[in-house]
Order: sequence, then structure tokens, then C-alpha cells
Amino acid sequence: MASEAPVCLIIGGGITGLIAAVTLQQQGIQPLILDKGYGLGGRLASRRLQAPSGSEGQFDYGAQQFTVGTPSFQTWVDDWLRQGIVKVWSTGFANIMGGVRSSDRPPGMASYCGVVSQRAIAQHLAQTLDVHPRQKVIRLDWQDGQWVAHTETGQRFAGDLALLTPPLPQTLDLLASSGIAVPEPLRLRLAAITYTRCIAVLALLAQESAIPAPGGLDLDGEPLQWIASNFKKGVSSGYGVTLHGGPEFSQQYWQAENDAIAAHLIAAAQPWLNTPEIAHHVHRWKYSQPRQRFSKPFVWLDHPGPLVLAGDGFGPAAAASALEGAVLSGLAAATAIAF
Repeated sequence: MASEAPVCLIIGGGITGLIAAVTLQQQGIQPLILDKGYGLGGRLASRRLQAPSGSEGQFDYGAQQFTVGTPSFQTWVDDWLRQGIVKVWSTGFANIMGGVRSSDRPPGMASYCGVVSQRAIAQHLAQTLDVHPRQKVIRLDWQDGQWVAHTETGQRFAGDLALLTPPLPQTLDLLASSGIAVPEPLRLRLAAITYTRCIAVLALLAQESAIPAPGGLDLDGEPLQWIASNFKKGVSSGYGVTLHGGPEFSQQYWQAENDAIAAHLIAAAQPWLNTPEIAHHVHRWKYSQPRQRFSKPFVWLDHPGPLVLAGDGFGPAAAASALEGAVLSGLAAATAIAF
């Protein structure tokens, strides 16, 4: 490595990349983040939507909340709580029968969310980081003892190490297009990690919905698996709801027209809306949730140069949520790189 502080190229500005970058920076390694999106955070996604009338709402439309099952992640969350970045949203969300689903978490387990928005968590982490948005990496080359990332915009970024954090299918595609060989038994195991799809509908309403406090309905079904009032959640002054289609619905309607998708999910949610929709937006999450995780929190490759694979497709079973799994993967990868 160079005599100066080593540079770690991080591909992907989701929670794994951001957590890893902060950790590396604390250890004297320079993280350089390349992300293909307009805004950081990956599924820590938020946006505004305005109706022709001028009404506006802010929506969390990716990961709605997260839970914590490990002391290492709890340390980060406690710090975010002290700084007012996150809050406890709920200790149990109502379901379609009016009860509380607890099959996927212990009774009373806290669900956290961003105070301003989910994306604000990512923005907080990125404050001191070197981040380059709208830079989709199309090839990685090992040249003269460094990794060189080539982007769609024609730019080149160099680093002593590289950390890849996208969903595993995208990571494997990038490695293949770059001519970087992965041992076949390992490649097959990584390729076996698959993801569910999720279609999100952001619906701006004329009045507040009938979604019960604190603003989330954890349906875990079809065609709807989740409904949230961003107003009751506290992230929007407008009456916006986020609707998440279930995996089967999202797969079936993936190629459908946006208006047809919105009409279907809004109709399914009508018992909890009770007010007209005045504007909507549809977003497709191709890699919503990993169906299973790789047994280790990251993979280290030495050839042709030091290259680490991490993300939500990795992580221990102790993770209480997909987001926590992504965090733990980033922490483990950064620790291995730094030491």
C-alpha cells in the first residue's frame, strides 16, 4: 500500500457501505464511496410527492423501520437516539385483525425509525465521508497495485482495497464483467442467495388515513404486506401513506403499468384509507429482502488484489432485521480491512 493513509473504494452507499466507511475512517483508512443513485442510503429511502393542488407529503418508501438484536448494533442506535437521529416508533404494530404480530420479534421489542426520515440516517452517517453519487461502476481493474473503478460517466477512481456492498446478484455481475474470477464452489454458494421483490406505492391522500397509531400495519400478506401513515409516523406534514406489495403480488405485477399497480394496492388498502388519493408514485425494489443469507458476514478475495464482498446477503442469524444484518456485515468487513 501507499505510504499515505490507504484508500478503500466502497461500491454502494447503502447502510453496509456507510457503516463500513465510518468505521474505516475511524481507523485511519480513507473510504471513497461510489453510488449509482441520486441519494444515499439504498433502502433507507425517502422522497417528497406533490399533488397538482399543491399538497405535499414526505414518504419513507424503502425500509420502514428496523429492530436490534445485538449489542454491537445497539451501540450505534443508542448514539443515534442521543443525537436525535432515530426514535422508537413502536413496540408492536397492529395487524389486519387489530392485534399485534409478534411472531417475528419478541414481545415489546423496539422498532426504530429516523426522526426526520429514514434517509436522514444515511445522511447523518455520510457527513464526513467522500461520497460520489450517480457513479455507477461498470468495471473494476487491478492496475499497478491498485483497484481502479470505471463508471458509466467515464470517470476513474482508484483505491488500495475495494469493498463491494450491492445486492449479491449485482456484485457477481460486476465481478463477471470485470473478468474477476471467484472460486467456483464459492461463486455457486453466493449465486444461490436470492431476493424477494417489492413494489412500493406512495399515495398522497386528501385527508388523514384510518391507519391506527403509531401509523404502521404489519400485514405480512398478499397483495399487501405493509401499510404506513407517514403523517402518524411523524416524517410528513402531508397525508401520505406507503403501501408495500407482498412478494407474490410484486412478482406478478412487476411488468404492469404503474397506474394499474397503484390502483390495485390502493383498492386493497381502502379499509384503512377512507379518503381519496390525490397523487401517487410507484417504485420497484428488485432486491428487497434476501431470502437467505450467506453463512459468513463477508467474503475476502486476495486475487488479483484485496477485494471484500459484504451487504445484506451476508450476516449472522442473530440479526433481528435485514437492516441489522447489513450493518453487521459492514462492521465485520471494515474490522477485517482495518486489522
